[in-house]
Amino acid sequence: MRAKAVCAILAVCSAGLPAAPALATPQPVKAAVLRSQGTYFLGMTIWRELNSGWSQFGETPVQIDYTSLAGYNWTVEDIAATGADVLIFSVPGWLHHTDDEINAIIQYVEAGHGLIITYGNFRSEDRALAPLVGLSTSISLGTGTAADPIQIDPLVPDHPVFAGLRGPYVSGVRFNATAYPHSWVLDGGTVLANLFTAVLPPRPGIIANDAGTYRGLYFSYYVEDKDGGANLQDMQVFYNALVWAGTPEPATAALLLSGSLALLSRRRRWFV
Repeated sequence: MRAKAVCAILAVCSAGLPAAPALATPQPVKAAVLRSQGTYFLGMTIWRELNSGWSQFGETPVQIDYTSLAGYNWTVEDIAATGADVLIFSVPGWLHHTDDEINAIIQYVEAGHGLIITYGNFRSEDRALAPLVGLSTSISLGTGTAADPIQIDPLVPDHPVFAGLRGPYVSGVRFNATAYPHSWVLDGGTVLANLFTAVLPPRPGIIANDAGTYRGLYFSYYVEDKDGGANLQDMQVFYNALVWAGTPEPATAALLLSGSLALLSRRRRWFV
């Protein structure tokens, strides 16, 4: 009888307590890949891995659309139809783009969206996009393959792009860009991380431009090159980049927390 009475009292007391609210799933960050190597050679990129396995890297879903803008002569209206929070230009120098297409990108980004450019050399029409990712339009880059593993050394380790990562980390890719003639010219950008190898001296590896109304990122290495060896750490930093470039400022703290907790609990084995 006494045990039943205690259970009844506990039931009454607990009935008056509010239930803990369920944590809402964050809105997904939508990305669209512009016509580039990233739409021509899908098997070489990490788009599908991030679409299906984003929960390995954080709490914010990411959705990467690599088909809608794979064609030619798209307009700002075509870009807007994708609903993209952030645009991806994956090795853009591999293909030429019209002035109208470049202007459409500029209009869309400056209206309040993100832009990520990877392994571009800014030697054609895409030069006009350089300021969006913090580089000067006067920059000229060459591209090559490192003989030794590339390492990425964060200079701003508490930046959300490095959530859950410990630097320097060893990338799985070898393709990287070098300033020609040996000078990196910034325009509003901040070097978040340096790239170096056993024989190559440090040079910018990740550059960010937080313009307030939009965010841009430039990767001087082919971070999304799955065919070339992109590893889980490369995927993590690219996931972080998508969320940072495509999410308003209030989400920054959530990204840091979710990314750090997820990696501490699930992937300690990444780092040696």
